[in-house]
Amino acid sequence: MGAYTLQGKRLQLAPLSAELSKEELHSVTTGGDSSGAASPLTARSLRLERVAQALAQSQEELRRPGGYSTPPSPLSSRHSSQDSLHKTLPPGVGNISASAAAAAAAQKKKGLKSSLGRFFSKKEKGKTKEQSMMGVSPCDTTAMTSSYGDGDMTADTLSLSGVLGQKGDFDRRKKKKHELLAEAMKAGTPFALWNGPTIVAWLELWVGMPAWYVAACRANVKSGAIMSALSDTEIQREIGISNPLHRLKLRLAIQEMVSLTSPSAPKTSRTTLAFGDMNHEWIGNYWLPTLGLPQYRTTFMECLVDARMLDHLNKKDLRGQLKMVDSFHRTSLQYGISCLKRLNYDRKQLEERRKGSENELIDVLVWSNERVIRWVTAIGLKEYANNLLESGVHGALIALDDSFDYNSMALALQIPTQNTQMRQCLEVEFINMLSVATDRRVESDLPKS
Repeated sequence: MGAYTLQGKRLQLAPLSAELSKEELHSVTTGGDSSGAASPLTARSLRLERVAQALAQSQEELRRPGGYSTPPSPLSSRHSSQDSLHKTLPPGVGNISASAAAAAAAQKKKGLKSSLGRFFSKKEKGKTKEQSMMGVSPCDTTAMTSSYGDGDMTADTLSLSGVLGQKGDFDRRKKKKHELLAEAMKAGTPFALWNGPTIVAWLELWVGMPAWYVAACRANVKSGAIMSALSDTEIQREIGISNPLHRLKLRLAIQEMVSLTSPSAPKTSRTTLAFGDMNHEWIGNYWLPTLGLPQYRTTFMECLVDARMLDHLNKKDLRGQLKMVDSFHRTSLQYGISCLKRLNYDRKQLEERRKGSENELIDVLVWSNERVIRWVTAIGLKEYANNLLESGVHGALIALDDSFDYNSMALALQIPTQNTQMRQCLEVEFINMLSVATDRRVESDLPKS
């Protein structure tokens, strides 16, 4: 054994053969004896035995005083231990050697497995500790790692419940504001006696003022008396409303509510405007498209134009703030306003009359731009019908503007002047429509038969 010192083992770096030698295989399987008393070992068991022996020997040498700080190579230790085993054992004790080697390999294998088990157990404990420090329980970890789809579903459910909760809170607040306004109106409380929360609810729900204006009023206006006493300059300075049309909107709304709630003032019949049924969203999203003027939706909504303001818009407002420079479009808008005035700004009546004339040649006054296009298609001018889109042609213009004749309609439809047949067809149908479905009476230029 003296020849196999630690220094010698460190110098033995010969490569380990992948297969066992014939002598080794014979020695292990037969145990040096033909009796077969020893249990056979596989190549894998022998390799585990060698690794375990090399690890044990290297640990023992490291514990020796004066040993090397660097452990010897497992390959060289494996060779040297196997060589010493063959050189020191007598031939007659091979069976005992194999049994002992099998027992040692099993013990070392068990020890290696237990070491690995302790190692991974420590890792799992470390993970559990980190999760507990982060506030995550093992059950939560199992639930989170169960499947990606379940995690997605849980996240979606939580986000949906959060949205529904926010919507519920918003609906409750809105309902409370509606209740404040309903109580004030039912009690007949004059506008000047309204308190701050009722004023805020009125601005938000019935006037339709933006959130930043409502917040400024909440901070600076504590009652209806203060609100009704504000001048145009004070509205700009105290509330911060710089847009002149926004100030016009607020002034008109205040005047209407003062008139509606004052015991001495005459009652106004236009209550639908007071309650916000025809606010700037209705004007931009519904009314302007029905006039054939959807291209002005953005500017009208930015200026918060509601039905209450329509009759107070002048040419300067239309050309400047609302960017309506086309004179025919301004004329179209004015006749649309005239239609609303004839209906006393009754939104429900307008919608009902439009519905009643959808498929009949009646009540042209309330026809929308889309209804006029369908009429043009029905009289055989389908190829020109879409030229009326964004043209400003609608039923009130046809029914109320005496200067709008079939030539004006042909111009809007862009029918060529040389196409006399189409123009004559339009003239006959146009005059028939005026006589049947409007109060206008137009003399025909067609030769009498």
